[in-house]
Amino acid sequence: MGAVLLDEDAIAEGLRGVEGWEWVPDRREIRRSVRLPDFVSAVGVVASVARVAEEVGHHPDMDIRYDRVVFHLSTHVAGGVTAADLDLAGRIDAVVAAARPAG
Repeated sequence: MGAVLLDEDAIAEGLRGVEGWEWVPDRREIRRSVRLPDFVSAVGVVASVARVAEEVGHHPDMDIRYDRVVFHLSTHVAGGVTAADLDLAGRIDAVVAAARPAG
């Protein structure tokens, strides 16, 4: 049984439950860019997300540019966004929130 591809309405509904994610239709993915306090913090977030991704068996593409990390989520075997992507987006949000200083 394969992953079920979500239509644009389902993606829009799912994005209401996560912070800062956007639907990128031409890439058939959801994406979020976050800024962290510094490079070490950005790398730490990537490492934490990697551990979470391994736990759930679903892996994002991640780009680091000094203090900015861009997360790209798409289920490649399905050819677009599935419920697994929205679930991982929520988990990534939790990692990012924990990494940001209070205040």
